[in-house]
Amino acid sequence: MTYEFGNNTKTSRRALPIARRLIADGDALMAKGLELPVENTAIVRALAGWWRHVNALAEDFLDRVDAGRTITTTPTYRSIVEHVYAMLWLAAEGDDGLTVLDFATWNKRKVLLDELTDKDTGKRRWPVLDPVDIGTPPGPDLSQPGADPGIARLKLLLKQFQKFNQLTARFGEEDMYVVYRHLCDYTHASAYTADAYTEDLGNGLWAIRTDAKPREGERADVIWLPILLMQAGLVLSSRLKGDPFRRQAARAASDYGLPIKRLLPITLPANG
Repeated sequence: MTYEFGNNTKTSRRALPIARRLIADGDALMAKGLELPVENTAIVRALAGWWRHVNALAEDFLDRVDAGRTITTTPTYRSIVEHVYAMLWLAAEGDDGLTVLDFATWNKRKVLLDELTDKDTGKRRWPVLDPVDIGTPPGPDLSQPGADPGIARLKLLLKQFQKFNQLTARFGEEDMYVVYRHLCDYTHASAYTADAYTEDLGNGLWAIRTDAKPREGERADVIWLPILLMQAGLVLSSRLKGDPFRRQAARAASDYGLPIKRLLPITLPANG
């Protein structure tokens, strides 16, 4: 039977079982063990961790959808989207991406400790165990000015990694930032999140709901979830021996009515 992908009920009905099968395929691959070239050890560690996180988030999302949840699934879905694009970015940038990831992680710890420290006395405002020493940056300090072209490129990559609009633009997917912003509206405190649990009764009266309002029409987040899972699996697979997840992703794409070539191409750095 030939399927056709679209924003319709038929596609929506296929989405949930295909997404669960992709998660199960991921579990099977992990149980078998990941075979990888030794030179890919560091990057696969990061990609595999993000991939498992994406699948775990997706499983949680699906359970909530099955339970009839609507708005409370949004923060989870937003995190899935963000992690999948981060995976694409890291696979494309390779060692430079790892350098940026390491610095970004170190710098967040530094900023956190700085915020816990009184600038006048140098003492910690919270009972943090002393001494807490995060040491020097695990590579070039990308917070410092400098004219070196290599450092300038790393700083550009840092902005891409930290700003989702630049991350999506990196792959020609600027419209995805609009989707991300919309997901943020239903993640952060906003009138949207309040309105989801209240409704007008007329004559100035309103009622509060136990559960959020049901959504109208097809759920785009449900429809796009299998695509995100295919994309994440293919990113990791591209760095493993034999590209072991491609067959499962291709089968899922075929069953979904989506040509696999419509997924974002996975680019690798020039040095492999």
